[in-house]
Amino acid sequence: MIVATALGFAYPDGGHRLHSIDLEVERGDNLAIVGPNGCGKTTLLRLLCGQLAPESGSVTVCGSDPGRADKRELARRVGVVSAQSPIGFGYTVEEVVLMGRAPHVEGFRLESERDLEAAHAAMAAMDIGHLAGRDFDGLSSGEKQRTCVARALAQEPELLLLDEPGAFLDIKHQILLYDLLVRLMREQSLTVVSVLHDLNLAALYFSRVAMMKEGRLFALGPPPEVMTYGNIRAVFDTDVYVDINDLTGHLNVLPLPLGDTRRF
Repeated sequence: MIVATALGFAYPDGGHRLHSIDLEVERGDNLAIVGPNGCGKTTLLRLLCGQLAPESGSVTVCGSDPGRADKRELARRVGVVSAQSPIGFGYTVEEVVLMGRAPHVEGFRLESERDLEAAHAAMAAMDIGHLAGRDFDGLSSGEKQRTCVARALAQEPELLLLDEPGAFLDIKHQILLYDLLVRLMREQSLTVVSVLHDLNLAALYFSRVAMMKEGRLFALGPPPEVMTYGNIRAVFDTDVYVDINDLTGHLNVLPLPLGDTRRF
């Protein structure tokens, strides 16, 4: 689904430079991209979806260069959830989610029953069916985030590229989201690549982790191999406690305070 070879990029001001990223993601795989602020996670995701063009190297997504592929065809196969921005024009939640069906609607035709069915299923999956008639820009941050994820799901894509999709979500809806993604991977071979800050969610829900530092791929592999104390200490420059959760069998990463907290 994704092949990046010696991928490099730099903004005009020199920020968020990526250095020779090599990455492959197979169909039905799920990959979490983690790392400290400013290490290039979002920049990498923007290169994968064609929002940015590489300075060096190459990237193919679903067999095509995302920067040169037909946008409608790419949107039928790839769903993207990026940082939130106002929609404007007083669109309702249902109308925003139906925007995800645009690649499937030919010409100036109205949405079909199939389009409405896909949109309503996505809203139900993200627990926003009761918000269908609400103005999008009047929602809470968490409700907006769930709406944006539902819009991407309504596309019925083969690949989802997500930039911190659990941002603003309470713990219930975080679990709902990631449980849903895992189910879609198993049932529909959906491929998921997601930028995450929560290392515990990365360890619990993702089969592979790409850990970045200063624009480079520091480590890539299964969570137990990547999210070691030594790697986390080297990349995030902070102390953590890493152990296996007896209930889930997955890694837990706990931050350790820098000072003596007994006085609090």
